[in-house]
Amino acid sequence: MLPSVERLKVQVEHAKLRFDDAMMFGESYAATLKLWRDRFLATWSTIEPLGFDDRFRRMWEMYLAYCEGGFRSKAINVGQFKLVRP
Repeated sequence: MLPSVERLKVQVEHAKLRFDDAMMFGESYAATLKLWRDRFLATWSTIEPLGFDDRFRRMWEMYLAYCEGGFRSKAINVGQFKLVRP
């Protein structure tokens, strides 16, 4: 589940906490996903003999590219939040 920051804020307030700090890093995560996809494809010749078929390769390639696109377009994000008790 990818809750929005707004939805997280509602839950944080409901728990009688507050946001103290947030660090969002979706853009750097997109770069990480690209590296993972590039490395996965570059080492496919050593992965395939382990019993993985072309369908598996295509599914992972699509998943990694799809997620990268989501982060690059800012449709999704990832972050680290510091919550405190008032």
